[in-house]
Amino acid sequence: MKKIDISAIRTDGGTQARLKLNHDVVKEYAECMKDGQKFPPVTVFHDGSEYWLANGFHRYFATKSNGELEIECDVKQGTLDDAVLYAFSADGRQGLSRSYEDKRSIIIRMLQHPVWGKWSNGEIAKHVGVSNMTVGRVKASLDKEQGKPAPTKKKYKNKHGEESTIETKNIGKEKAKKEEPPPEDHMIRELTDALTAVSQENTLLKDKIAVGQWDASEIEKIDAQELIAELREKIRLLEIDNRALRESRDTFQNQNSDLIRRVKQLQNDLKKCKAQ
Repeated sequence: MKKIDISAIRTDGGTQARLKLNHDVVKEYAECMKDGQKFPPVTVFHDGSEYWLANGFHRYFATKSNGELEIECDVKQGTLDDAVLYAFSADGRQGLSRSYEDKRSIIIRMLQHPVWGKWSNGEIAKHVGVSNMTVGRVKASLDKEQGKPAPTKKKYKNKHGEESTIETKNIGKEKAKKEEPPPEDHMIRELTDALTAVSQENTLLKDKIAVGQWDASEIEKIDAQELIAELREKIRLLEIDNRALRESRDTFQNQNSDLIRRVKQLQNDLKKCKAQ
């Protein structure tokens, strides 16, 4: 920590993560400082010549409005981009919570950056402190504004950290039937489909009730509901993979049993031949 001349700290580099300052908060902080209340140091990045304010804009302007010439800083070495990225980080945030508009603006700026724009939705979401669905929704709105077609593939990471890709264009659509079931099976199939639909609807209603009872903002509820839907789809796909693996395992086990029986039979035949 070190005290730095306020006039030496730059605030014009786009490091302000919020869309605007809350001047009422600046006044409140300034009054508290006059009363002797201690505030955490602001965070600045030093690129060798300039100090870029990365965190603590309300504290900075409150200190400045009180006529102070210096402010206590947590100084980090790095470029202007490093300062901006730190300002966007959920871990680097203190004090006031960001609004949805603030978060959306940050996501857009990251998506439009030549380096950060190549990050996955999950990486951006983790850095900003939002859900994957929020990043996906912002990206989709940008693509729509720019006339880009909606993506047909989506990447996600499994519990082992491995990245996989799934087709999204057919999610929620009924798969084409390879062959029509026999006429006598129609009623059973219809009843099975009806029970499956009722079960899915029941699960959906339970999710909606759970989200509705959560004490959160509407945006957070939307994110939660979409995240639940995304996770259920992943579970469905994993269950399909798991079923296929079990079937493969059973097939290999049967083949192994047949081979063992065949080997034993050959061994018995060989003993008989030797006995003769």
